Amino acid sequence: MTQIAPPHNPNPIQRPLLLALAALAALLATTSAVSAYDGPVLRGGLWKFERTLETNGKSSDLLQISGFARETTRCVNPSRVLRYEFTSRLGFCPARDIRKTDDTYVFQKTCRGTSPIRTEINVKGDSGYTEINEGKTGKIAAKETLVAHRVGDCRPPS
Repeated sequence: MTQIAPPHNPNPIQRPLLLALAALAALLATTSAVSAYDGPVLRGGLWKFERTLETNGKSSDLLQISGFARETTRCVNPSRVLRYEFTSRLGFCPARDIRKTDDTYVFQKTCRGTSPIRTEINVKGDSGYTEINEGKTGKIAAKETLVAHRVGDCRPPS
């Protein structure tokens, strides 16, 4: 009867070392993916959002036409929304070149088929932030400003 033997390995330490290196590489890849998000941590709850839009330096009513409300109040976890905005590479407009200074985050978003959008988020503690998105479509320069602040706790469903 023929017995199948494992291949001869002149260095018995090589296999465990390779396994340890592979495990370390996998751990580092997982850790860097998890810790890659260094965005703001905001309190969940009832938040009020106020949005304005300027085109070519003048106030615009395009928000109403587009279906976006100028003001809205809703129960959200803004950290989760911003985390997706910062880390999503599969989204319609992935974030690139994220830079952080103190409580300000600046990055670019490039949506399919459009010019880059510059986004700046200024965080005010754990209960407020202002997000400014600026970009151009042809000869039209647009600036959207979103001011968000926490107004209280969410009410339990009745």
